[in-house]
Amino acid sequence: MNAFTLRPFVIYFLTNTLSLLGTWIQKVGLGWLTWQITESTFWTSFVSIALMAPVGIIGPFIAVYAESWDMRRAFLITKILMMLVSFVIFALQFFDLHNLHSLIITSLALGLLSAVHHPIRLVFISIVVPRPYLASAIGLNSVSWNMSRVVGPGLSGFAIAILGLATTFGIAFILYAPLIVALALLPLEPRAKAKPNADRFFQKMRDGGKVALQTPIIFTALCMVALNSFLVRGVLEIQPAIIGQILGGESQALATATAAAGVGALLSSGWIGLGKLSPDFIQRCLWPMLAIGIIGTACLNLTSTIIPMSLIFVLTGFTATVAGIGAQTLIQLKVEEDYRARVMTWWSSVSFGSLTVGGILIGFFGDLMPIGDGILLVMIPGGLLAILALVKLPLSRSTA
Repeated sequence: MNAFTLRPFVIYFLTNTLSLLGTWIQKVGLGWLTWQITESTFWTSFVSIALMAPVGIIGPFIAVYAESWDMRRAFLITKILMMLVSFVIFALQFFDLHNLHSLIITSLALGLLSAVHHPIRLVFISIVVPRPYLASAIGLNSVSWNMSRVVGPGLSGFAIAILGLATTFGIAFILYAPLIVALALLPLEPRAKAKPNADRFFQKMRDGGKVALQTPIIFTALCMVALNSFLVRGVLEIQPAIIGQILGGESQALATATAAAGVGALLSSGWIGLGKLSPDFIQRCLWPMLAIGIIGTACLNLTSTIIPMSLIFVLTGFTATVAGIGAQTLIQLKVEEDYRARVMTWWSSVSFGSLTVGGILIGFFGDLMPIGDGILLVMIPGGLLAILALVKLPLSRSTA
């Protein structure tokens, strides 16, 4: 059944998509402003990553308590608080009061609020639609997230170049409002509240870890996710630092680069989303995609102009998305239903944790040497580690 036939879901889908776009627009804007203020690749990377890292690192631990919350109230509270932080970011920029400390505090605040909000968002969709429509709603909700992740950074780059940072932050702030109004008015399905049990949660985490370690294809996919996030996605997430140092901080260059990575991610999402790729084909293409992504990322060291750099970002945006979504797909197809949530929790933590370490490490090296050299310094041992993983984790394992 198509969830788009339900008016409440259509309202939620549209307003939530706008809110997510605002989140990604704000993320790129904060990273770019950090570069303008500090010209430090480390702090630019830190601020960019701080907006995302808490979701994967502490989100799973918050989820055990979130299951017992009133979902409408929790959703409204987190979104209103995120909107208030967004207003502070806009106001400080409007009055030209931002400094490194304000950027660190606001980015961490948004990151922590996002970590609290993430499990709420995942559960909330189940009370927007009746159960027969749930599969459709989950799929469309995923489309909304991925589309915003692809389109938002590009929109942010162009908004910064054309309208300036203050207006860009103002747009991000306004985009929260429609969802908050919709949340207060939407009719919701009844939901039984679960009782929080931290001990049982940690036992489930351990059980999920055992399943991941003892199931070859799941373990292989998690290794792929770790390498892909650390070596390729981590670089994509710190684009403001890279563009700022290599191209001299031109906002037009940021717009082009972020749009290029978005095009690559969009192409790969469409390719996988057609549903015509078999699990065996996805499995066979994961390691080549990782290898191409690592080589492409290393080539950033060879260019200092926007056109070849943008082509590299199209390539790495494509490969990183194929590897990331492909690994997730293999895990989803292989894991037993009883272990699905806890194994996917490990997937989320590995993905965001690796991305955090990779992005901040490259940002740190960028303050000690040209960031292109820093990227190469990470890619060479990273590539060797990927080769070792390929030897130890055979490519041709059956998905059956």
